[in-house]
Amino acid sequence: GINDGRFFYGAFHCIDKQGNIILQDAVEYHSIEAPHHLLWSNGLGLILIPSSCRKSCHIDNNAIEGQLSQLSLEG
Repeated sequence: GINDGRFFYGAFHCIDKQGNIILQDAVEYHSIEAPHHLLWSNGLGLILIPSSCRKSCHIDNNAIEGQLSQLSLEG
């Protein structure tokens, strides 16, 4: 998540030398406080999340394990 309460879900692309995270196929999520809590989303594509704005970062282990299971060392 970032400082203003939004969070992003996407495929990790890289971390640059300044510590910014770059995600591809990213989706932005934002909680709207109305009479009921609503979760709003917006597709963004390739984004850069500045290290100065980042509050937390989580990795979806299930996605990584699924990708690793598709790899084969046999040719």
